[in-house]
Amino acid sequence: MAGVTRDSSVVQFGFVEEAVEWRLRSSQFPSKVGGKPSWLSLCELPGPEELSCELCGQPCVFLLQVYAPVPEKADCFHRTVFVFCCRNVACYSFNDRRSFKGGSKETGVSTFLFPENELVVEPEEMQPATDPEREPESSTEPAAQLAVDNITVPDFASNCLDEKELEAMAKSESEEDKVFQHFKQRIAIEPEQVLRYSRGGSPLWVSAKNVPQQESIPHCICGAERIFEFQVMPQLLNHLNVDTLDTSIDWGTLAVYTCAESCDTDNKYVPEFLWKQDYSH
Repeated sequence: MAGVTRDSSVVQFGFVEEAVEWRLRSSQFPSKVGGKPSWLSLCELPGPEELSCELCGQPCVFLLQVYAPVPEKADCFHRTVFVFCCRNVACYSFNDRRSFKGGSKETGVSTFLFPENELVVEPEEMQPATDPEREPESSTEPAAQLAVDNITVPDFASNCLDEKELEAMAKSESEEDKVFQHFKQRIAIEPEQVLRYSRGGSPLWVSAKNVPQQESIPHCICGAERIFEFQVMPQLLNHLNVDTLDTSIDWGTLAVYTCAESCDTDNKYVPEFLWKQDYSH
């Protein structure tokens, strides 16, 4: 990945591709998945405690890195964001982000390695919002009312729920369906995308639930706000060889937020913030 575009109006896709070993070395400033981290610098690496799982305490596994320089800032001319995860399936609770770590630049991690591949990028090409061959659906009734009309409620439930409660349930289900359908339509443009980059843009959520508010995103250690930079898509799981018959590490999407000021850290690796969202049950 030769470096991502920093225009927040542009979404860039990341794809997994095989690459010769030399392309993934630190000197090439790669974006990649799996293998060992390709450090920008071997100085001031974080200790094992900084990259251990908050739930089980075990060392986290290197998941991926994204080369994302800030050319207008001399101290960020070369900049990489790293993501680590716990490989203990028991730590993957619903919408719980504590089994992941994110940081700008990185260290003492698990000896377990995911398969190593390059992340290559290309801009998103939006397709027409509507299909000209599809007849438009029409209705004069509010969407929430339509949803209520189509809900089958058991007798015992109808005795306990009044009309307003039923409408609230229908509206919630309708909004959830709307968000998930939007997610599916956007990823259908490039079904193999494993990463979406849009620093200063907005994530593509898989659910209307567990969406962070601004106050949910902690400020950087320098005091500046953190902004969205990229998200890891569920398609990446297909490339990690982690599936089992019963359970597996899993996510709907992983949204990474970084310092809006790309602050001067004296060439040190610093923690950033990651938000995990799962598909709604």
